[in-house]
Amino acid sequence: MTLDTDATHVERDSSGLRVVPDSLHLRDAAVLPVGATCKSGMGFVELKGSRADVGVSESVCDDAFMIAVQLKSCPDFHLFVDERAHCHKGFVTGSVAIYDLRANLVYDLRAPRSPIASESFHALDFYLPRRSLDFLTDDMGCPRIDELRHQPAGVIEDQVVGNLLRSIQPTLSARVNERNGLFVDHVAMALATHVAHAYGGVRATPSSTFGNLAAWQERAAKDYLAANLGGNVALSDLATICELSVRHFTRAFRASTGMSAHAWLRQARVEKAKSLLITKNSVLADIAFQCGFADQSHFTRVFQRNVGLGPGAWRRLYRR
Repeated sequence: MTLDTDATHVERDSSGLRVVPDSLHLRDAAVLPVGATCKSGMGFVELKGSRADVGVSESVCDDAFMIAVQLKSCPDFHLFVDERAHCHKGFVTGSVAIYDLRANLVYDLRAPRSPIASESFHALDFYLPRRSLDFLTDDMGCPRIDELRHQPAGVIEDQVVGNLLRSIQPTLSARVNERNGLFVDHVAMALATHVAHAYGGVRATPSSTFGNLAAWQERAAKDYLAANLGGNVALSDLATICELSVRHFTRAFRASTGMSAHAWLRQARVEKAKSLLITKNSVLADIAFQCGFADQSHFTRVFQRNVGLGPGAWRRLYRR
């Protein structure tokens, strides 16, 4: 199969997190860049639209990989890799695919050939620049990865990738001031590390090589988090304070505290809120602001999810 001569697409030299949504003409696609972790450029993209509106995409060519999980079945379409056609088969809800954006990719999403095929598509993608993999493998002391094992238009069953990508969807749809930067960093690092091991041939590093944080490192990290309850803290900030790589800090912090840095920050916000609820007569909106929440509704949702009661009910119970 070849592209119809009447179907037009433009060779573009754009790159970065928006390269795929722009190629599909999804100008309003939700994108979520990762912080400075791994000096990355990594990020997440939600692709949702009508196949008829896209038709044949513009070409995609970038020094990166895209890892996607399908949130809605989208069978019977073609992917052109360096002008060679590959038919996407079995791309149903929950399936995972890897795209090497270094090739010249064109998506053909024109009218489905099957009467039961969906007219729309919905996917979550993880944008992984090759330089991010280089930083990751350099930190591991492993050879750099040139290729990720996959078949063009092939489907992968990978629950780790699928679950991690789906976990980021609420953050993608949240207001900017409600997004937890540490959580985004953790998911990105977990995905990049898993992909490097599962599809890049990187061997796992023995966990014994990672110890706990030194006392001064743990104290410095916690002090920084406590002083920035409302800030968009990045893992790279904490790693720099502790004079460690991001990967080493992430594992050492969990080994020392039993939780991730973003979970510790969330717990610190809730604990400060509890203290203020008992000792102050401030309205909930003021307490939300003091504890780093976006607003009262954000505060209420997080508090109830972690404590089991809303902040107002908890205050009445413990101030009797």
